[in-house]
Amino acid sequence: MTKRLSIAAVVVVLVLAAGAYFLLGGAEPRGPEQPIAFPHPVHVVDNQMECTYCHYTAERAPGAGLPSTQLCVGCHVPGSGAIDPAQAQLGFPEGSEEAEKLVEYWRQGEAIPWVRVHNLPKHAHFPHDSHVTVGLECATCHGPVEEMDRVYQFSSLRMGWCMDCHRGGMELSEAEEARVQERSGYIRRIAAAADAGVDVRAEQMNFPHQRASVDCTVCHY
Repeated sequence: MTKRLSIAAVVVVLVLAAGAYFLLGGAEPRGPEQPIAFPHPVHVVDNQMECTYCHYTAERAPGAGLPSTQLCVGCHVPGSGAIDPAQAQLGFPEGSEEAEKLVEYWRQGEAIPWVRVHNLPKHAHFPHDSHVTVGLECATCHGPVEEMDRVYQFSSLRMGWCMDCHRGGMELSEAEEARVQERSGYIRRIAAAADAGVDVRAEQMNFPHQRASVDCTVCHY
């Protein structure tokens, strides 16, 4: 019995230690392995590429969009638009095994089967276009992607997390806050109602710093 208790005690200690290791940042979170190991630091930091170059629908559609094979070879295979894909050759970076995978997808006429990192329940939607238009930075929700070796889900994306931001509880950068205050449809609507003589105190009583609507149809549509 004593031996069993000792073993159980050791197991508990190891479990707690492992939990503390992860909670205290002892291990870097890692997202799913991708078909091509896309180096965000190289593209974002070294080459100063904007997020919306690859995620090209983020400014005009609910989905951010994933980089297509054609988009990628536009940079990595010089003259790709004028030559037969079967004859495509990697331009740069020379000798890169990961970039060669890209070229092979192009030669085969196949889309890159990217693995989605951020998954919401089917009954919930995150409209990227409205968040980008209102002035939020990508990193506010997605974290320091430019530092990630393998992109992972940085924020919980849970309903409470979204509500906290909409109600003004989540801290934004000074520049973001200024843009949101200027562009938010909710803030403009409340201001217009107040200017028209409507009593808006009930709207502002519980959450005086609210930035956006929390109506169910905003995310559940």
